[in-house]
Amino acid sequence: MKFLHLSDLHIHTHDSDNKDVSSMLSFVSAKYPDHRLVITGDITDDGAVEQFENAYALLKPFTGRIFISPGNHDFGAAGNFYSYERAVRFDNVLAKQLNQGGTFKGDSTPVVNVIRDGSTQIMLIALDSNLETEHPFDFACGEIGESQLGALNTILMQTASAGMAKVLFFHHHPFIVNDPFMELKDAKALASTVYSRIDLILFGHKHVMKQWEKRWRTKYMLASDNSPGKQFAKEITIDGTDISVKPVPIAA
Repeated sequence: MKFLHLSDLHIHTHDSDNKDVSSMLSFVSAKYPDHRLVITGDITDDGAVEQFENAYALLKPFTGRIFISPGNHDFGAAGNFYSYERAVRFDNVLAKQLNQGGTFKGDSTPVVNVIRDGSTQIMLIALDSNLETEHPFDFACGEIGESQLGALNTILMQTASAGMAKVLFFHHHPFIVNDPFMELKDAKALASTVYSRIDLILFGHKHVMKQWEKRWRTKYMLASDNSPGKQFAKEITIDGTDISVKPVPIAA
């Protein structure tokens, strides 16, 4: 099975501001008709109603082969100030309509999808990494939280998941530290939970593409840049438990 990792689409209210993302998604649809997409958050720019409507219109053609997680811009006005209303909107307009298999707001359980193709079985685990408090200065920091980490630990302990390739994805960049505006506050706790138990970890947030191997005893950890307007994204091929990664074009 082949996947494309995209992130930080930042879909705006006005169509004139969405030319890059529209062009990219049209190219991806035509060039990679059988690839599945993983989008690691910040799908909208500030979670406005019109932005979610535009996002759904652009992503609807990928229904059945797209997997998403929320970012701070999806849940927060200006990407900083957490909004319950926007979090609910993400679930209702995107997660439910795109058949994600679960919702994110107020749910401490990761969204899990298991997909199969021949002998290859993949467990895709989406986390909400937003710091969901109503404190006015959440800014763009993230947190997985004890409840979600506990549920993730339970999932990874289940024998039913043995033999599957396990892909974990979320928005916030786990290697940003001592930054009150960007860091994932419980990155160490997440590392402890998933250490040597996950095959592939995907995230965005920093708008810089980068790749790590064997970090957290994970085969690959991939950071996506903000995909619209960029020439390349990472293609992930999973065959059984074998995983390979390479850059592929996402624009003409």
